[in-house]
Amino acid sequence: MNIDRKTMELALIGNPNVGKSTLFSKLTGVGVMASNYPGTTVEFKEGSFLRDRKKVNVHDLPGAYSLSGESEDELVALRMLAENDFDAVVVVADASRLESSLVLTFQVMELGHPVIIALNQMDIALKRYEIDVDRLQDILGVPIYPVTAVVGEGVDELAQAVVDDEASQSSFKVSYDSHIEDYLSSLQELIPESRYPRRGAILKMLEGNEYISSLYDEKANESAYVATKEFRELHGESINIHITRDRYGEAGRIRKEVLVPRKGPVTFKDKLSDLTMRPITGVPILMGVLATIFLSIVIFGEWLEHELEELFDLVVGDILVDLGESLAGDLGASIGAGVSMGFEAIVVLIIPFVMVWYIILALLEDSGYMPRAVALLDGVMHKVGLHGRAVIPMMVGIGCSVPAILATRTAGSKRERLILSTLIVMAVPCGAQMAIIIGLVSRFVGIGAAAAIFVLLLGLLLFLGFVMDRWLRKEPTCLAMEIPELRRPTLHNVAFKTYSRSKDFFMIAFPFLLVGSIIVEILLSYDALDFIIDPMSFLTVGILGLPAVVIIAFIVGILRKELAVGMLVTLLPAMTISELSLYMTPQQFVVFAVVMAIYMPCLAAWAVLMKELGVKNALAVGFASICTAVIIGGAVNLLLSVI
Repeated sequence: MNIDRKTMELALIGNPNVGKSTLFSKLTGVGVMASNYPGTTVEFKEGSFLRDRKKVNVHDLPGAYSLSGESEDELVALRMLAENDFDAVVVVADASRLESSLVLTFQVMELGHPVIIALNQMDIALKRYEIDVDRLQDILGVPIYPVTAVVGEGVDELAQAVVDDEASQSSFKVSYDSHIEDYLSSLQELIPESRYPRRGAILKMLEGNEYISSLYDEKANESAYVATKEFRELHGESINIHITRDRYGEAGRIRKEVLVPRKGPVTFKDKLSDLTMRPITGVPILMGVLATIFLSIVIFGEWLEHELEELFDLVVGDILVDLGESLAGDLGASIGAGVSMGFEAIVVLIIPFVMVWYIILALLEDSGYMPRAVALLDGVMHKVGLHGRAVIPMMVGIGCSVPAILATRTAGSKRERLILSTLIVMAVPCGAQMAIIIGLVSRFVGIGAAAAIFVLLLGLLLFLGFVMDRWLRKEPTCLAMEIPELRRPTLHNVAFKTYSRSKDFFMIAFPFLLVGSIIVEILLSYDALDFIIDPMSFLTVGILGLPAVVIIAFIVGILRKELAVGMLVTLLPAMTISELSLYMTPQQFVVFAVVMAIYMPCLAAWAVLMKELGVKNALAVGFASICTAVIIGGAVNLLLSVI
């Protein structure tokens, strides 16, 4: 029997953290394909489902707060909408936090796309509000389907609406400032008929959207530029800021009309949520959380490090070295020593500190506390030319610089990405650097010395950000982030996030670590690196006050920072990490850790940095990090010598 099947194309778009990916999974099930948008590093997912003899291809666009195109995620979402003839665009809105979802919805509708709204998180919203869905549908003029994607409620009805071609263009118009409305009218005649409604296209041109502007001729673009310049002179602010404010004003008005707060007693969770958001109480809570994180990593990490080191010595010991020597003599012994050193660095230094941090990070995310920390730190971040959301890549960077640099794609501009990437490389210690600071300094010098290094790095972060913000002067983009409810973390989510991050870390780190350890051991066994030690002693001994052989550890640390500690064991007469204190003074441990925390990213992070920022900027960041590390390391050495 021949069944005629029509294929439909569906796009899912929504703010980050509105449950869009959950809805995508409920619609498509398994068989999902993840791809990078051509020419970018932004990922999107594709899947499909069958219904009523129709195949629906579902495209899960990157999460975005706007279609302004300021960030790479926003630009990819805009281009995917423009370059594909979608039968329907499902805007996934969070019913419990409606305003920012409406702002994105306005922009999708202004560009003339056929829209259906999936009003998600209804289970949470109905605990807080009475929601007039029919009234919201009348106002916006598009179909609205309430859903609770996490349990699949309403998803079936939404899928049916898609295959029934219920998606429609909206005649709803946001009421903008009178001057903006005048520009929208006067520029109409300069904009030819196209796939975009004239009003929507002009708005994007006034906002400075380069992609939409490139679709029209020079005369239209020049007129839009003159209008934006005139508006700034009249109002003292950019027209795109005013457009955004008007959209939020309209969204707030609609929210008040369709949502009625339910009256009831204030719960403990509500009180706690309020305390975490008010600066007078939220900042002390944040300081307490950060102190708890630090102490947890130090105390539990050090205990776990000690236990794993004893276990490694008991189980492995010299087995790999002896095995290699029995098979291939001195060369085999070197290879065995390299393999042993690589495994020991992973087991003794990385697992106790990186794994513990990833568990803590998952708890912060799953509890809903992370966005609160972001909001509280937004003002501080503006001092360094960033917004509060930059805190998230920095927090990720404490685990590994590679995903942290990739996470800078969420920054609002290339300028912000350059600032943020530089700060991550030079002032945010990755898991391996954390292991060096805590595993060596805290262990052999004291917790106070380790804490002092973290304070030093925080000061460096603020100083570098302040300098770069003024060197690359430009107004930072505004923070748009919804604050979710506080909730109890689930074991499944915490375990899954920890596993995912750990898997990625070990897939990147372990091959470099193992191969690098073997190569270094072979070079050392044949004295192939000795020619570097004496010429560079002016730096290691003269400026930094370290043993001359430490230059090898610094060089090898470029492969992977984890290798540096293992190299110290190899370079000095120590047999284990515990014996390093016999050959280095407390002052030298501190200076070594400071330099290791600042200079040059590891090879994997370096490769990502070049891909994200370009070779020129990556080289500039690398050179600046080396100079800064030497200057600060020398200053610390001089200060400690005087003290």
